[in-house]
Order: sequence, then structure tokens, then C-alpha cells
Amino acid sequence: MFLRILNEDERIEEIRRYLDATLEEFQKLVEKAGGFEDNRVGNGWQPASLVETLSTVAPMPPSEILGKVKSVRWRALGMALSNLPKARTLNIEFEKPHLEYRPYWIAKGYHECIFFRGASYRVPTTEDVLAVEVDGKLRNLVLRETKPYSFLKQVKDSIEWVTGLASNKPREFILDGVTELARRYKKASLHLDAYGRNDRHMERFLRRNPPLQISSLDQIKREHPSAEIVQLHENKDSVIKKLSDAVVQAPKIFTRILSNRFEVTDLMLLYLPVYRVKYQYAKKEGVVNVNGSTGELIS
Repeated sequence: MFLRILNEDERIEEIRRYLDATLEEFQKLVEKAGGFEDNRVGNGWQPASLVETLSTVAPMPPSEILGKVKSVRWRALGMALSNLPKARTLNIEFEKPHLEYRPYWIAKGYHECIFFRGASYRVPTTEDVLAVEVDGKLRNLVLRETKPYSFLKQVKDSIEWVTGLASNKPREFILDGVTELARRYKKASLHLDAYGRNDRHMERFLRRNPPLQISSLDQIKREHPSAEIVQLHENKDSVIKKLSDAVVQAPKIFTRILSNRFEVTDLMLLYLPVYRVKYQYAKKEGVVNVNGSTGELIS
């Protein structure tokens, strides 16, 4: 079964607790944090715990599919529109549509990493400030950099500083030794065919045609005994690995990782009905594949 997934409100509340931490609590969070491989949370790190949902969509009757194929036969045969009148005179013979179910993996998830990193800040001051003290440490003022600094410019600024000519120039102090709490978030969805190739049309198809959940493939076999179920070449572990590759990434700069969350929010194995229709014309044979739910031609 799926491990429990935090919803959006719970994730925001978790982040708020980090932000509301006192100095002592914040220090404990830093001590609790570890490397990128530590503090892993979320069901995505344990593919064995995930159970995919089996689903399908209802197919059209073969007779209706054959009618749709005949209505678009010029496109199916790859004929140019300029040849359309000539094509109408050809005798094209179609065989009975053969129904098969093609598997598609649909996987959705996200990676959220909350981490610490070191940083320093350049804090501008007003013109009349002579010195700044932060946490008992005196911070030296420097001239504010507005353009790339060259060696000659540094010499010139040093002279102006000594002679007092720089007193009216904008200045700043550097606040170093800062610890930042940061967050990286990325989500993705995959729609993979039986061979692991991403199908960019599947997401749009599912929005228009909500799938029906089934208990097992036996349900398809009972309803369509002559249908062929295409073998699955992509397994669950490889699908989760591809989803992980799409979203999981360590921060470019960090000192310690507080939370390394990889969640799979949806994992579905969809069996799409596809009709294969063989045809003959001009002593040549061919096959068209038709989406059994919509009647659209597919590759």
C-alpha cells in the first residue's frame, strides 16, 4: 500500500514550524540535518511499498471503428490532398478490426528538499554611518561595488579612503557566517508506453477521457476474450527510477540537508484499447492503429 503522503497544507505547516523555531530549536535542526542521502522521507524512496492502480477505458464497437477508419482512409494511406479525387476511385479493402490493449505507465510526483547553506550578505548603510557592530563583532565598512572591480579602481578607492575623499560615497558592511534555511521543489509527470517512451498525447487524452479502475487484467479478458494484451516491458521500479531522475536533485550549494522528501502522488498502469485494422489497395497491404476509445489514428 501507499505510505501516507503529506498534503499541501501539512507541507506548508511543516515549513512554518521551521521558520517559527527559536534560536535554540534552530540549532537543534542544524544538528539533526545530515547529507543528501540522509533524512530521506516519502514513499518514492521505497518503490516496493507502492501499488499501482490498474485502469482502462471502454472501447468502441468494431463496426464503429471500421466506419471511422474508412472516413479517414486517405490520411491513413498517406495520400496527399491533391490526389484525393483519384483516391476515391481506388478499391480499398479493410479486414475486421483486431482489438489489443496497450499498457501505459502514468507516474506523478515531486521532490522537496529543505536544507541549510552558508552565505554572506552585503548590507548597504547610509552615508553618515562610521561603524557597525553585529553580535558583538565590529563590521568594517567598505565602499559599495557598483561595477566590476579592477586593480586600478581598488588603488584609487584606497587613496580616497585614506584621504577622506570617499566619505560621501555609498558604503556597506559584509555580514558573513550566515546560515540560511532554503527549499528546493520540483514536480513532474510521466506518461510512458510499454517500452518506456514518453507519450506527450496521453496526458491530454486522460483529461478528456477519465479512466475506469479495474481489479485485474482478468476483467478485460472476461469482457473481451479475443483481445490481445500487449506485454509490458517497463516495470514499476524502472518507472519510479525515471520519475526520480526527473525531479530528484541535490541543491547546488548546501552544508546540511534537513529533509529530503520524494513523494509519488499517482502511479497508474493504464491499458488502452487499440484497434489494428489491416487494409489492401493496389496490391499493397498496410495496417492502421486506432485509439479504441476515441477513434483517432495513432502511431
